[in-house]
Amino acid sequence: MSRNTLVAAVAVILLVLVGWYVVKSKSTTPPETVQPNQTPTPSASVSPSSASEGAMMKEETMVKITSVGFSPQTITIKVGDKVAWTNGDSANHTVNSAPHPIHTAYPPLNLGTINPGEKKSLTFPKAGTYKYHDHLNPSLTGSVTVQ
Repeated sequence: MSRNTLVAAVAVILLVLVGWYVVKSKSTTPPETVQPNQTPTPSASVSPSSASEGAMMKEETMVKITSVGFSPQTITIKVGDKVAWTNGDSANHTVNSAPHPIHTAYPPLNLGTINPGEKKSLTFPKAGTYKYHDHLNPSLTGSVTVQ
């Protein structure tokens, strides 16, 4: 193998490694726009076991998913409130954090696949604007503004 060929091969390998490193580091670091200190987790609806627990529960806002999008598309809630997405379509849908396709703006919002008739919810503990989309149909978008 000639010296020029060897130098070219090493250069290509270095470029591939640097590119992989850059892509990998960007996919693990969320953008600076929303940096909640607490990490909420998706949850199923839970009924309170006593009246005092019921008084402490925050609001739950419902978003219906259909073949034409999220309804309502944009919502405003208070810190600590819960949003529940219900699939009212006959096809599977997803709720994933922006941007498409890497879903890194707010990872707790990556609720994954929601089957027809199924409901998934998330409590938002920190103020901010959280954009999301249906990964299976990225033109379907929505946002949650938490005040």
